[in-house]
Amino acid sequence: MGWIAALYLLLAGPLFGQTEADAQALTHIGKIDEAIGVYAALAKQFPRTPKYQDQIGFLLAATKRVPEALSHFQLAAEIDPLYAPAFYHQGVALWLSHRREPAISALRKAVELSPESAEYRWRLGSALLETSEYRAAAAELSESVKRNPANGAAWQSLGMAEQQLQDFAAARDAYAKALELDPANAGLRNSYGFMLVNTRQADAGIAQFESILSKNPDDTAAQINIGFAYLQKGELDKAIHQLNTVIAAHPDLAVAHYDLGLAHKQKDDLASAASELHRALELDPRMVEAHYTLGIIAWQNGDIEQTVAEMKAATIASPDYAQAWYMLGTALKQTRDLSGAVASLKKAIDLDGTDPGPYNTLGLVLRQQGDNVAAKQAFAKAADIKMAAEKHQAELLQRGPARGLP
Repeated sequence: MGWIAALYLLLAGPLFGQTEADAQALTHIGKIDEAIGVYAALAKQFPRTPKYQDQIGFLLAATKRVPEALSHFQLAAEIDPLYAPAFYHQGVALWLSHRREPAISALRKAVELSPESAEYRWRLGSALLETSEYRAAAAELSESVKRNPANGAAWQSLGMAEQQLQDFAAARDAYAKALELDPANAGLRNSYGFMLVNTRQADAGIAQFESILSKNPDDTAAQINIGFAYLQKGELDKAIHQLNTVIAAHPDLAVAHYDLGLAHKQKDDLASAASELHRALELDPRMVEAHYTLGIIAWQNGDIEQTVAEMKAATIASPDYAQAWYMLGTALKQTRDLSGAVASLKKAIDLDGTDPGPYNTLGLVLRQQGDNVAAKQAFAKAADIKMAAEKHQAELLQRGPARGLP
């Protein structure tokens, strides 16, 4: 009788009760609670099948009943610890309820269980981007777009991550791909233009911003970015005029004050620069670049303690900010905090091993500490990196500029 009973249970849903297809149809017409009822019946009938608990959780989360949803995702994961969708949906629900750390943990588990899922990697990468884990975000998003090149949102997020890592060429390419998929997206076009400016194509960037303003003259991001483009071109008076015009109409735009601060700094008006940068931080305390630039101004003014304070603030706000770690180590060396300098310089090297500067400074600090062997190794590494860079540059000059097919 055992096999007969098993067969009855297998057929009971399709033949004598409502089915998964019924639940899907109810969901499609907006009868969510009735669909949940069908999945609940199926879950009772097949208690070792995780997807029914997962579907209940999904519908509860979709109707903003997140606490109830989480209990069903948890139950699905307990039924089958290898069922990736339960962890994925749990991660998304946790994120929506502003529980970031457990959300990222659940999304990581989903990716671990289903590494070929472009969607899972996109969501994890986007979450890491929001928590300023830019290097990890870029890695996940790169894997996502390899698996699904048609996801414009993933390309855009990848561009944002690469931008934060200051790999502007990679950011530009990612934004260009996203814009190809979504050409009407003004925010994306602004990002693309910004990256063109950062890769020494300021006039091409300005053309992108002017294209936006031709359709929407009130687009403040495009207005600010034109000022930034003038700044990058070295046309400082034009930059200051443009940014002052924007600030007169919109005095609470932190990024406009930041860019204006940079323009004043380039004109060696350090007092005006510091004033604008402090105003930017008042408006947006998360603006890590303002801390870094204030640290550089403090260094130029001979205020080493203030340099240390600003660089510490920058590294706290953005732990992947290699240049800030390098500058922090340099400043700590001047204050004779040699152990702190070594730690900061090693962090800079871990984040960006292609810059000879931190190795050279580390060598100087190690020599001050009396560790001549390690100092010699650091100096040698700096020399190797510099030599490799010079060799690469020479090869490029011998080859001449690259071009495409005619």
